Amino acid sequence: MIRIKSGQSIADAIKKAPHGPLTIILEEGFYREKINIFRGDVTLIGEGSAVIDFDDRHGTIVDGKELNTGDSATFTVGAPNFRAVNITFQNSFDFPYWNEWNKNNPGSRIDTQAVAFRTVFGASNTVLTNCVFKGHQDTIYLDAGCHYFNNCKIYGCVDYIFGSGLALFEKCEICSNGEGYVTAPSTFDEDEIGFIFNACSFTSTGIEDESVFLARPWHPAGSLNRKPMATFIDSEFQSHINKELWTYMHSRTPQGVERKWLPEESRFKIEQKEQAAFLLEKAKILCQIS
Repeated sequence: MIRIKSGQSIADAIKKAPHGPLTIILEEGFYREKINIFRGDVTLIGEGSAVIDFDDRHGTIVDGKELNTGDSATFTVGAPNFRAVNITFQNSFDFPYWNEWNKNNPGSRIDTQAVAFRTVFGASNTVLTNCVFKGHQDTIYLDAGCHYFNNCKIYGCVDYIFGSGLALFEKCEICSNGEGYVTAPSTFDEDEIGFIFNACSFTSTGIEDESVFLARPWHPAGSLNRKPMATFIDSEFQSHINKELWTYMHSRTPQGVERKWLPEESRFKIEQKEQAAFLLEKAKILCQIS
């Protein structure tokens, strides 16, 4: 077990630690760094308010190269059995300012995708407990693996939970801090489970009624082998959620062909626990949750 405090580097602590399961205690404070976890069995436990923050976005120039959306992530996991308890993962890119700037400058555009937490190939059995995820557009990017979010709070506005991974969210607060879309799953068509929200509350920071859709289907680069899946079980919705619930999404192939993907082509549902018992149990088994 390693204990570090604000001002020290989490990445350095992981790099210097002996091989094998590793637990790091983060003392209360602010940790400004980008972190990539590519060793298995790492656990982070926060004491008080432990915040991991950076402010990259899609389009940030680093070493002469432009970052893509995934590269913007403050925290990336690419190894099995990552655990986090009482940690805040944050991307502090100033979305409200630049989103308004884009509206007022139609001839120019600043990309506003800015990821706080991401999983990539190699991640599996990721468990997040009592954690907070703060961002606006693309807050959580679940690109691979199985994930379990328990009693977490997630902030965002545009596609702020997205990707092709499997994820079970239980007793989480999903808080919209602007108009937009909660989820943009890109589930592969052969995968039975995408995103499942069980006993979650969908809240807002006081935005207009019906200004947020629960889901829209993402087909990266116009991919045809996707059937986005999101199921909402025994959850509570405030008035900011649009009564239509779902909406469409455009994508463009590398050849420039544009396609409009409709929610009717996807797997979006609201169900009661009794209706979704089998699906919920299967998700827990896949996430290795007893």
